[in-house]
Amino acid sequence: MSVEFIWAIVQVAIGLGFVIFVHELGHFAVAKMCGVQCDKFMIGFDIGGCKISKKWGETVYGIGIIPLGGYVKMLGQDDDPSKIAEQIEQSRLDPQLEGVEVTGPGGEKYKVDPRSYLAKSVPQRMAIISAGVIMNIIFAFIFAVIAFGLGVPYVPSIVSQTVPGSPAWQANLRTGDDIVEIGNVEDPSFSQLTGKVTLADLEQGLPLVIQHGASGTKSTVTLHPRQQDGKGLAKIGIVSPYSLQLIKEEPVRTGSAAAVENGFEGGDEIIEIQGNPVENYQELIAALVAQVDQPLEVTVRRDGTPAESGNENTIQGGKKVTLEVPPNPMRRLGLVMQMGPVIATQQDSPAQAAKLPTGHSIVAITTPTGRFSNAAGDQPLDPLSLPHLLRQLTKENDGSTIELSLSDSTNLAVKQRKVNWLDSDSTPGTPVALSSLGIAYEVRNVVVSVTDNSPAQEAGLQAGDELVAAEISFPQADGGKTKTLPIQLGDQANFPMLIGTLQRLPIETKVELTYRRGEKENQVILQAKPDSEHPVYLVDRGFLLQTLQRVREAKTVAGQFQLGWDRTAESLMLVYRFLQKLGTQVPVTALGGPETIAKAAFYSASEGTAALLVFLTMLSANLAVVNFLPIPILDGGHMVFLAYEGIFRRPANEKFVVAMHTIGFAFIIGLMLFLIALDRGLIPRNL
Repeated sequence: MSVEFIWAIVQVAIGLGFVIFVHELGHFAVAKMCGVQCDKFMIGFDIGGCKISKKWGETVYGIGIIPLGGYVKMLGQDDDPSKIAEQIEQSRLDPQLEGVEVTGPGGEKYKVDPRSYLAKSVPQRMAIISAGVIMNIIFAFIFAVIAFGLGVPYVPSIVSQTVPGSPAWQANLRTGDDIVEIGNVEDPSFSQLTGKVTLADLEQGLPLVIQHGASGTKSTVTLHPRQQDGKGLAKIGIVSPYSLQLIKEEPVRTGSAAAVENGFEGGDEIIEIQGNPVENYQELIAALVAQVDQPLEVTVRRDGTPAESGNENTIQGGKKVTLEVPPNPMRRLGLVMQMGPVIATQQDSPAQAAKLPTGHSIVAITTPTGRFSNAAGDQPLDPLSLPHLLRQLTKENDGSTIELSLSDSTNLAVKQRKVNWLDSDSTPGTPVALSSLGIAYEVRNVVVSVTDNSPAQEAGLQAGDELVAAEISFPQADGGKTKTLPIQLGDQANFPMLIGTLQRLPIETKVELTYRRGEKENQVILQAKPDSEHPVYLVDRGFLLQTLQRVREAKTVAGQFQLGWDRTAESLMLVYRFLQKLGTQVPVTALGGPETIAKAAFYSASEGTAALLVFLTMLSANLAVVNFLPIPILDGGHMVFLAYEGIFRRPANEKFVVAMHTIGFAFIIGLMLFLIALDRGLIPRNL
């Protein structure tokens, strides 16, 4: 266990504890100022009396055994209003009892200790109850101000890939495009983009200002986030950006082309391809696409030091090391699947210019070098290898015109464009992108043909078989138990995701396919391998790159306060809008419990003190908003009852309050169990 790991745990414990501490400190401080006797000040809950505590003056200060919150126990404050009946009876039996006269739920008068919570006026009690939330907001702001003074690491909203068929893909966003403005937020982080997308108005859409990486020009687009099948979180189909620095723990993918020479090391930064400099991920992808089927000389910078400013993933100094990386052939099962319909076209694409309609399938493609179809004598129309083959064609014959034959007997001539970007292929239900034309089509789970001498032929699969399900089994890198990954097929168009996933797993990975032939279902186990007779090469050569990071640091004190205020206000509004759309646009499975919070805090602490402080800003804002919801037992519930008392000059009916507190308690316990079940994976999130 490293020192950094231990220090991160310590920071998390202190940070989470401090958020709870300042909340309870608010209640405690205002109660003391109002003259209320405080018997306990607890961080955590001392169930069964299990706690570490010490008494100073009239108050016991302690840390409880259950670290899920805290409380301040004030004289006269009890979540069981039946205690009021005891005090009323005591006042009746002893008319000479000294104290402050207050009004009971039925209008009766009784006396309480002058230092009791109940002895204070409604405004005073409202101040005591609201002080915890106010303290959380104040310290959220303080955390943010300090963080931006230190410099907050963030992931910029730069596109590395888009998901075929998604709103971002249809708007023709490409590798290297930078989202520089979302609404009134300039230079947004990727997490800000994700939050805006999740909570966007799905009908009105989300306006974005894009600086295009290829041309440097700006344009404004409005994207309409979508939920998959009307469920899960709304998305626009953008993958977060990558740097040129290899991941320290695992620089290259096991079994990939980049692992052949076994010479890359964690922390290496790719700086040249074939002796030509590359400055960013966009240029790296363009170089890899241009020479997809050739061996490459890849030069990295090694043992350098992080750059002093700008991009955290950039290093300087060190030494240059050049390694040769062979082409990376696609590993295949030998199944040619049925081409599904075209479901989307891109803006400003050759397909849009040719007015290619959606809803119909491509049945044949005629190119300057041959014809693809399922007819005898033609090259197989394989929907998975087709994008790679046409990309190769555009490299050799840039701007060539091809003819598409559609299932409605339409023939269209489309002029291809050169492709120097990358689309994603590993999202469930994702269609296949034919980037040189700007179309996305589905791949159906029906086998059209089986390649000779392939794993599928050896296993006995035939044309007409329908795939139902797949289960991937692969050895873990640490030598532990074999891990399995189920993938639903059948009615779900997930075959492209299955093949894409196989490319990122070890060579030894096995696939158990369940297929239907006639009325019978069968299972076979296959191991994907390259097609030696007709190889198709992947752009991805197995480099595992770190996420791109930058640092947002205020240059002046005024800048610190402005950034701190903006982040605090944004965090409060984000929580409010999240709760507003919870259960409708935002599924309840998007909630996180104690384990999720702890993991997020640990990840932030690993990124540095500033990142942890920004996380605590969000957590404090979350606690402030949630605690002020009108739920009995929470601060918001107490405020509702106090408002009632202020209006009607007496507390709410005792039995009603008891019932509401019971319901509130049951709700909180049920919610906590639900969140724990989500954290432990007992309830699938399906986001």
